Amino acid sequence: MAALPAALLLGAPATGGALLDLGAARETTRAHAPADRPGNVPWVMRADRLVLRGGAFHGVVTVRTAAGPSRALKFTARSMDITDLDLSASRAGVTVRLRARSGTTSTSKGNDVVTLYTGKLSGTVAGLGGAPLPADRRITVTPDALPSWLSLTGAPTRTLTFENVTMSQVARLGGELSVTGSVLSAANR
Repeated sequence: MAALPAALLLGAPATGGALLDLGAARETTRAHAPADRPGNVPWVMRADRLVLRGGAFHGVVTVRTAAGPSRALKFTARSMDITDLDLSASRAGVTVRLRARSGTTSTSKGNDVVTLYTGKLSGTVAGLGGAPLPADRRITVTPDALPSWLSLTGAPTRTLTFENVTMSQVARLGGELSVTGSVLSAANR
């Protein structure tokens, strides 16, 4: 499928906007607002592999969403590669799910950077851009549980690689999501 804004790929008519809007949060710990409206529905991403190219961790921030303020981990990257993408969100008894064809890598790229706000990242650390891997590579990172190798917010950009990833998203800003062999479905819960 050609590169389309992720909000178009996953949007579905619903009261108050799209069921799944990937670029809808406002960070309140910075002087400027990176988005023009608050988010509607948090979403969950599962993937066999997530690679943040030119990735950096910017600490814990507070973002405004339609549900109110939410603490989140802030990452930026030049681009993201997502192998075996499986993305879902539920609202008003309907679950929307976007899956990529098995074995394919979806990408998210922007003109500058892709900014990712997540409430929770679970998976296995597979690469830290040449830095030593942690002794316990299986991780669950939340705003209240930061591993020492990640909490260094002044660290240079590097390629961060995770396997068997589950992320609960607050928002993804910037860039376009390209999904190969996408299957979009909606079902009642």
